[in-house]
Amino acid sequence: MIPIPRQRPAFPQLAVLCPWCHSAPGELCTSHRGRRARRDDTHTARRTAWAINTATCPTAGCEAAPGSPCRSATTGLQLTTGVHAARDAAAERAATCTTHQPPLPANVTDLTTHRRNRGH
Repeated sequence: MIPIPRQRPAFPQLAVLCPWCHSAPGELCTSHRGRRARRDDTHTARRTAWAINTATCPTAGCEAAPGSPCRSATTGLQLTTGVHAARDAAAERAATCTTHQPPLPANVTDLTTHRRNRGH
């Protein structure tokens, strides 16, 4: 039996520095002593940092722009942990849209030319 090599998971939050373990963008998070890579997940703080840098918060009363932390819709104070669930979902949708594009039609080799010929 041939062993199947373990592939690096596709975590969109790898695009930012991890504020917890300080792993560079593109690198996996590490254990608390920095000796072992976390292959199955990333630190929650990294996911939060990525969501803050990626998406505008759609939560009414917050609407924080990319790069700005979420705020409480009732008090206006900055959230001390995490982001609104709607912002995390918006960041995930943005990552999915940019990484999963539908295939071109069978007779099309260049999408720009195809759109121009169709009048788009």
